Amino acid sequence: MRVIYILIILSFFSCKNENKESAINHSDYTDLQAKLDSLYGAHFNENSPGAALLILYNGEKIINKGYGLRDLENNKPITPSTNMRSGSMTKQFTCLGILKLMEQDKLALTDTIYKYFPYPIFQNVTIEQFISHTSGIEDGDWIIENSKKNSNEYARNEDIMEWYANNNVIRFSPGTAFEYNNGTYATLAQIIEKVSGMRYEDYIKKYVFDKAGMIHSQFIDDADSSKIPEYAYRYEKDSLEQWQSVEGHPMDEVVGAGGIYLSLHDYAKYIEAIRHKTILNNQSHELIFKPLSMNTELDSEDLKILTGKESSYAMGWEVTDSLALSAGLWFGTNNFVIYEQKRPLTIVMLSNNDDFFKHRLVDKTYLIVNDYFKKAANNVYDDHAQQ
Repeated sequence: MRVIYILIILSFFSCKNENKESAINHSDYTDLQAKLDSLYGAHFNENSPGAALLILYNGEKIINKGYGLRDLENNKPITPSTNMRSGSMTKQFTCLGILKLMEQDKLALTDTIYKYFPYPIFQNVTIEQFISHTSGIEDGDWIIENSKKNSNEYARNEDIMEWYANNNVIRFSPGTAFEYNNGTYATLAQIIEKVSGMRYEDYIKKYVFDKAGMIHSQFIDDADSSKIPEYAYRYEKDSLEQWQSVEGHPMDEVVGAGGIYLSLHDYAKYIEAIRHKTILNNQSHELIFKPLSMNTELDSEDLKILTGKESSYAMGWEVTDSLALSAGLWFGTNNFVIYEQKRPLTIVMLSNNDDFFKHRLVDKTYLIVNDYFKKAANNVYDDHAQQ
């Protein structure tokens, strides 16, 4: 009986301490939530488009919330399951498709693009240089976009490939400079199709989305939003500061550089799959964040801590010694992901408007979150703080 009594007492104090720890953590989360609510509430409300915010630490969704509306006409709010256009975040997934084909011994990063599409412009450039934006060729996506400005027809990847087939515009020698290029990623999507024998969209779904458990993520299909659940319409302000829809851009259907719709729920699963290396084998996974290009400072305009800090382009990510970053900028889309490599912290910011970057919300969000981790004493996260 004495042993049982002692166990009961120990259990009581253990539960008491556990509840105390939970209360401390809950209090800390509430403080963090309040600061972020104040920041986002100052810009987005029940009458405006908005943003979805995820703070993921060690597999736990500390903050997972929507602000503002995904559909102004029908007054529908943004939630963690709202599917928002990814913009250039799509490049991460295109790179994973290329790495998976490499695992399957179907291509090599050193292969020339000419091997798959024998156009003169592709003769001396490699898959790796296409990935790292160091190919030196003209951006066919930009050319087609300018040609479609007054058109009601949607451009396709095939339009970009046709331009490359008939033009040989070289801007600099391959590998000697960095210049962001969406056309090369549209081409990578076509290589995935040619090598795999599958549609690009189907290949990425099978070998990336499905492996990560991203059951609701999908590519735009004939620009038909009705096929995408909880679709977030995109908005920009007109000259009178009124929100207007910018749906139906002529380049909306080009895939590879963009074109994915995803939610916080699905992206959280994807990040965990990356953290736990469940999409690729270990050898391929090590290449995801391996620097490929020269110094870029690509996203320093939106995240000030990057200013003066050396960064390079990797597999769809800008990387430093401790961070991996991905931005998505499109008409009515401002997105940003901060993936820390020295502690298991990821911040995901998705928005369906063009105000997010203008108001420096990436920088402001990171400062609040990083300050929380530095100052939140006596919680389980302090031990993992970045050195």
